Amino acid sequence: MVRAGLLLALMGPLVACPAKPDQQQAAVDIDLRRFVVQTGEDDYAIGGDQPLVTIVVWSDYACAPCGRSWQVMKHLVEDYGEDLRVVYRAGTVPGFAHGERAAEAAFAAGGQGKFWDMHWRLFSYPDDFSRPILRKHAEAIGLDVPQFMDDLDTGRYASPRVRDRRQAAALGLSPLPAAFANGLFVLGFKDEAGWHALIDREIASARKMMQDGIKRADIYEEFMRTAKRGRVDDNDEAKRLQGERNAAAEAADPAQLAGPSVKARYAVPTGAAGFGPADAPVVVVEFVDYQCPYCRKAHNEVLPALREQYPDDVRVEIRHLPLEIHPAAAAAARAAITAGEQGKFGEFHARLFAEDIGGLGFSTFVEEAEKLGLDIERFKRDFQTREVGDKLASDVLLARRLGIQGTPGFFVNGRYIDGARSAATYTEMVDEELARAKQLEAGGTPRAKLHAALMQGALTPDQFPNAQLAVAAHEATPNPEPNPDQEPVPRPAPATDAGQP
Repeated sequence: MVRAGLLLALMGPLVACPAKPDQQQAAVDIDLRRFVVQTGEDDYAIGGDQPLVTIVVWSDYACAPCGRSWQVMKHLVEDYGEDLRVVYRAGTVPGFAHGERAAEAAFAAGGQGKFWDMHWRLFSYPDDFSRPILRKHAEAIGLDVPQFMDDLDTGRYASPRVRDRRQAAALGLSPLPAAFANGLFVLGFKDEAGWHALIDREIASARKMMQDGIKRADIYEEFMRTAKRGRVDDNDEAKRLQGERNAAAEAADPAQLAGPSVKARYAVPTGAAGFGPADAPVVVVEFVDYQCPYCRKAHNEVLPALREQYPDDVRVEIRHLPLEIHPAAAAAARAAITAGEQGKFGEFHARLFAEDIGGLGFSTFVEEAEKLGLDIERFKRDFQTREVGDKLASDVLLARRLGIQGTPGFFVNGRYIDGARSAATYTEMVDEELARAKQLEAGGTPRAKLHAALMQGALTPDQFPNAQLAVAAHEATPNPEPNPDQEPVPRPAPATDAGQP
């Protein structure tokens, strides 16, 4: 038997998503055992009626990688036509009401013949699945709105959602998205090149079956005849991803995090994107969440006051801490980092806090990038690279090590201030730092070295409140990517908006 997790590579090894499409490698990480995955006449599917390849996809509308995966599926159906069929399965988490409501909304729309209209809208606007928003979606796609709302309120379409969840549980599925291509298990987001390699291989196998006398309409049934019944839990890739999730969740548990002391000074790494002169003696590092109202307040009130009062002496640098309670925050942070790759971090950062911005989804990010004159094709490519994901993950891990449990979180030359306090709180601390800087400068310290001199004696990273816990999490997740295009690890920190304590 071929071992689990074998890499199917037709053109080379799997690498990070490259900058240029012609450098992509056609590879996808799969389990080469086939599993029995039943389909039915009432399935919602796109593609051919008698396909050579059937892909069954479990996804959650609140899961950004799932949304990107469905965009890939749409493109694949365009490429393969009648040879490919992609089947929808609802992947929801028990007790997560918003995700369950979104799935039932899709099924309720399907009851009126508009499943796919609702499906694509839900992935386009993943930030809010409240009843008022779902009503607007129903109106937009022309549903009988009273009937739709009644179906949601009465739970009429809970049964297909539960059916899909039970099938997922029987197969041992956990991280999403999860797919089966003619029974072959594919976990997480995979790019189009990788899927093409796998589909082409499966089409070749199907055509050989037809040469041996199997009717086209019976191809999937024939694949299932030789498949095994069971769970995918022992799949190497599933174990790796679940292990990463568990380690990240353990590291992010607020009960295990020691918070930063307001009496200490921490050597918070500098050099992140931000505003102000590079040789400023005072560096303010802010950890932000783009869906946090207190972060917006700080952006609109605190930071402008600092920049206006200390234009030459204060630099503000932005780090990202998307909170678990804000499902779109991680994608927004990724978009800001991506814009920074083209030198537009500050402008994009500001737009994400603007009152008139649409929902924090990929289409909105692209629209804002166009307004700022970015290279859109490069923006779309960079958005999904491992490099951008690693930068976001690095900020999240740094926040964990420091013990930040809410946003915004500020460090003024390493001195911690929690929440969006009044500007006076920050100016008082900045004035203290500048007074020390003047003394050092009078003693002969050049301006370029003032910040380093002020940071003398600060607690180093190995002395941070949760240094060992965070290091363990990092070692367990060597390639963390909390982003919309790869497996969702590490998980955003389960903190809350800090606000005023």
